[in-house]
Amino acid sequence: MTPKPEDFLLQAWKQQLDIGLRLIETMVEGAIKMRQVQLEAATETYAKAVATRKSAAEASDLAQLVQLQAEWTRVNVQKCAAYWRDLYEVATRTQGELASRSGVQPPAAAFEGDANKAFFGMIDDAYRGWLDATQKLYKIEPGKFAEEKLPGEGVAVAVKQKPSRRAAA
Repeated sequence: MTPKPEDFLLQAWKQQLDIGLRLIETMVEGAIKMRQVQLEAATETYAKAVATRKSAAEASDLAQLVQLQAEWTRVNVQKCAAYWRDLYEVATRTQGELASRSGVQPPAAAFEGDANKAFFGMIDDAYRGWLDATQKLYKIEPGKFAEEKLPGEGVAVAVKQKPSRRAAA
C-alpha cells in the first residue's frame, strides 16, 4: 500500500501537536518546581520571623538586640542567595529541557559551566565581604552571641542643653 499525501500531513500534524504538548508539559513542570521553591522559602521565612520576634521580645539589653539583628540579617542574606540560586537552577534546567525537547541547541547558560561558577563565586565573595565588614563594624565574633557589652555601652552620655532663641529679658 502506498502512502497517501494525507497520511504524510496527518503524521506531521500529530508530531507537531506532540511536540507542542511536550513543551507545555515541560513549562508546567518548571512552574510547579518554581512554586515549590517559593512556598518552601515563604514557610521557612515565616517560621524564622516568628522565632525572631519571640527572641526580640525576650531580649533584655541593647547588645542582645544588636546581635539578634546582625544574626537575623546574616541568615536572611544567606537564605536570599540560596532562594535565587534555586530559582535560577530551576529556570536553567527548564530552559534546557525545553530546548532539548524542541530540537534546539540550549544556550550555554543552561549547563554547569565556568561562567555560572564565576557568577556564583562573585556573589559568594560579595556576601562574604559584606558579612566580614558587618561583623567588624558591630565587633561581633562570627557565629557567637556577644556576651560582653559593646564598646561605648554603659558610658554616661552628656546631654548638652540647646541655647534658647529668645532674648534674655
